[in-house]
Amino acid sequence: MEDVEEGRGGVGRGYGTTQEELIRVIEDRDLAWVQGHDGVAGVAKLLNVSVDMGISASEIKAGGEGIEKDGLGPRRIALGENRFKYPPPKSFLLLMFNACKDLTIMILTVAAVVSLIIGLAVEEKRKEYGYIEGLAIVFVIVVVVMVSTCIDYSKERKFRQLNSVKDNYDVVVLRAGDFISVKAEEICVGDVVKVSMGDKMPADAILIEGSNLKTNESAMTGEVVDISKKPEKDPFLLSGTSVSEGVGTCLVVAVGERSQWGLILSQLQVEPQDTPLQERLETLAKNIGYVGITMAVLIFLVSIIRWIVDSKRSGHWDGNEVLLAFINSITIIVVAIPEGLPLAITLGLAFAMRKMMGDNNLVRRLEACETMGSATQLNADKTGTLTQNKMTVVQAYCGGKTFTYKGAGEDVEKSSTSIGDDQLPREFKEFLAINIAVNSQANLELKQDGTIEQLGNKTECALLQLVQSWGLDYRQLRASHKPSKVYLFDSRKKRMSSTESLGRGRERLHTKGAPEIVVKLCNTQRTLDGTIAPMGDNERQLVIDAVNSMASRGLRTLLMCYRDVEHAIEDEEFWEVAPEENLTFLAVCGIKDPIRPETKEAVRLLKGAGVTVRMVTGDNPLTARFIAQEAGILEPNDPPDCLLEGPVFRKMSPERKREVALKIRVLARSTPSDKLVLVREHQNLGEVVSVTGDGTNDAPALKEADVGFALGIAGTEIAKEACDIVILDDNIQSMAKAVLWGRNVYESIRKFLQFQLVVNVVAVTLNFLSACTGRDLPLGAVPLLWVNMIMDSMGALALATEPPRPELMDRKPFGRRAPLINRAMWRNIVGMSIYQLTVCLVLQYAGSSILNIMESEEQHRQVPSIEINSVIFNTFVFMQIFGEINARRIAERNIFSRILRSPYFLGIIAVTIVVQVVVIFLVGGTNVGNSIGIGSLSGTEWAISVVLGILSLPVGFLVRLFPLDWCFGAEDQDVTQMSKLEQLLRLPKRREPEFEVKDHDEGEDELPSSSKVVSPKDQEHVMDGVMRLRVFVHAIAFVNVVSKIPRPSVEIEYPSKSVE
Repeated sequence: MEDVEEGRGGVGRGYGTTQEELIRVIEDRDLAWVQGHDGVAGVAKLLNVSVDMGISASEIKAGGEGIEKDGLGPRRIALGENRFKYPPPKSFLLLMFNACKDLTIMILTVAAVVSLIIGLAVEEKRKEYGYIEGLAIVFVIVVVVMVSTCIDYSKERKFRQLNSVKDNYDVVVLRAGDFISVKAEEICVGDVVKVSMGDKMPADAILIEGSNLKTNESAMTGEVVDISKKPEKDPFLLSGTSVSEGVGTCLVVAVGERSQWGLILSQLQVEPQDTPLQERLETLAKNIGYVGITMAVLIFLVSIIRWIVDSKRSGHWDGNEVLLAFINSITIIVVAIPEGLPLAITLGLAFAMRKMMGDNNLVRRLEACETMGSATQLNADKTGTLTQNKMTVVQAYCGGKTFTYKGAGEDVEKSSTSIGDDQLPREFKEFLAINIAVNSQANLELKQDGTIEQLGNKTECALLQLVQSWGLDYRQLRASHKPSKVYLFDSRKKRMSSTESLGRGRERLHTKGAPEIVVKLCNTQRTLDGTIAPMGDNERQLVIDAVNSMASRGLRTLLMCYRDVEHAIEDEEFWEVAPEENLTFLAVCGIKDPIRPETKEAVRLLKGAGVTVRMVTGDNPLTARFIAQEAGILEPNDPPDCLLEGPVFRKMSPERKREVALKIRVLARSTPSDKLVLVREHQNLGEVVSVTGDGTNDAPALKEADVGFALGIAGTEIAKEACDIVILDDNIQSMAKAVLWGRNVYESIRKFLQFQLVVNVVAVTLNFLSACTGRDLPLGAVPLLWVNMIMDSMGALALATEPPRPELMDRKPFGRRAPLINRAMWRNIVGMSIYQLTVCLVLQYAGSSILNIMESEEQHRQVPSIEINSVIFNTFVFMQIFGEINARRIAERNIFSRILRSPYFLGIIAVTIVVQVVVIFLVGGTNVGNSIGIGSLSGTEWAISVVLGILSLPVGFLVRLFPLDWCFGAEDQDVTQMSKLEQLLRLPKRREPEFEVKDHDEGEDELPSSSKVVSPKDQEHVMDGVMRLRVFVHAIAFVNVVSKIPRPSVEIEYPSKSVE
């Protein structure tokens, strides 16, 4: 190949046009330019390809492999590669700069500078380590900004990784005369691509030929009406749009960032949003903050009253005391706000998302991770999900005879007189082979290792393999009997048709579909010797009997037939709808799709987890019943109404539908609209619904469900765009794993919430009592920072990264009604808070006498000594460390179960202990340590701290022994159930959560566009206000708490708590 030049407009001399010219043609929809080059075939010549062969074998061979496995590297260098260029991600420094632009951060920065100048410039302040105030402010700023930046950076990275995976899907292309499957990013300019209903356009292209081809261009133009595409009228297909109807082949002319979708993507800024659970936790965090504010106001009022009384007695009115009262109040807010909650949910979701990818679940929307834990209903497809999607024709009925092939089953093979179809005449095979080849869109690709890869619909592939077994080439049959019009499978009619021209205004219509429906359209049949015989009710009944016999053994059945029509194909009005009547019966094929070996166990796991598994299929009721029983979905003693047919369900009244919705276990002969109605009925009954789908028409149900699973192998691109999770292996076992991970996320959040609230309750109550009794807060600035920021973050990381345990599948799902904090959690929170608060109060008020610590009269009157403060701080930290171990289980008593399988948890606990020891040993007892409230500890004090921390474990065990009937709080399964304690106290009865019954208009079932263009303004986070509040209260508290720490200074009339 000749040398090529890089650049947008500099195409190499080996091509007859430029990239700029091709882009202009697409942008201007310049049909005249295409026609001026002898149509799309002429454009293909400019690109050195053929519309009949695609990129030639000689070019692929000449290019060599090198970096590109397909040898098309030179073409990609010249004409571009199909990789979309997203806006560059925000750098870590930019995210940090954006965090620093917050108003409160800027105010704090100014305060830090002023405080440092005063602390260093004024000699008295310098001797009292006054500059530590400024350093504490700087430390607060750094910690808050870094935590916020790290979370935002992690979210951006995850979101972009998801986009890169989402953009790379399988595409069928014609190369060297063969249709093969490649990834979207491997598409080149000049490739001939085959598209059909449900496909997403991987690049800009010009239509070569098509049948009833329509595209949805709403992602590009906003126009929701499907656009009809024809070579002579509007042949331009845009990347990013989706094929909504029909089939066709097209020539790729622009790829990647030079395509129309690529140009738009380069200007978009798409950012991740918070999930519903994140928003729910943010609401909880704000409510807890409001409680803290209430406590702060009470502290301030108590302190002001005490100040007024004391000042009136002494006659000395010190305004600093008012400021100190305000400082104490702010500190209460600091310890009340659970900073670790947003971090815990972010870590939990990110950890689950990464691990679920290893379990063949590609999570497209983060909220799906948490919702799956609450799923109560799973409406699953049969083909590919419950079965292996490896289809083989094992029986056929034609000419009044049944033919059996290998693989039909031992019982069937033994009862058959012969195996194979040797008695089937060659002429009949050829005629049936033409019907199969013309009326199908699938292809078979022979791999280098000799295996055959099925491209397209697996049922059609099974029929094509039957044709190949007869020694016939379906490709040659298609080429010699070229389809002139294609009517793709219609889920309502349960059939599809294609036409071939016979010449002289005659067309042959080939049809295949559901036997019990299509056989009613047949009035003649083709016998084995090629003659046409009438087909009456008796003959139809013989066909139905053969179909029922096959279906009762779980075989999928298809009926093939045809009709010759004396009407020219040019009459578009006549051929707009296929004339599927007065057909001639050819054959019925029974296709075996074995059930997956792991299906029965996965269904058993889901049932044991309280998830109702339901099969929704378009198959014959007999086939559906056989597969459902084999999978364990239907039990022998299930009532008859557990299996319904779609047409029967459709005709029911809304009241009757709602009545049977939860009873159905199998919905046979159903359509995608039936699946959508079923999803809505379940949701209106308060159920959390998950659903699987693979077709374009499944998109509304996938979008409507709480969690939509699209099949990664068999699913169309539209289905994948509409779903929440893509099952990469199309296996129901992967869905069971998704349920397990979803429950683990919810459980992790609850465990951290339980741990966090114990910390907050103890800290708030301790500070409140200290302020009310005239003592200063026992935790200084740096200790408070350690407990509130570092430890909360470490706790979130430890509890959010624990792997799931199988026992989670033994409990019922949480459902929509489950509270964030249930009765067992309230029991644990109250019990552990009482223990920790008792320990802290005893140490604060009696610690000096217990430990024989000498206090000055001044210290006794105002604050405990540094040593007592340090003991309280150390004990408090160790109680939280062992409290994390307690929090590993909520209701179970064995908190050490599987702890050795949680390396992250054990590592974080070890790191926390090491850092605590280092802080006490290196800082305690130094001048800096004394100034920030951390002193050195003796061996006895260390022993007391650790022992009191370890005692949290037996205390936690005893708390779990306390009966739940005598606790307060809602239960997961029934939030209205009142405990004996609540009844004794005559507390008002909790009401059942109400669920909005959605009203759906007829026009609400449109397919979603393949992509959405979202402006940056619509992506703003709702957390900004909460984060500002968090930064503000932290800053004020730490600035002022540091300022009131006793200085090792000299004669002062009042305790050295000077405030600037």
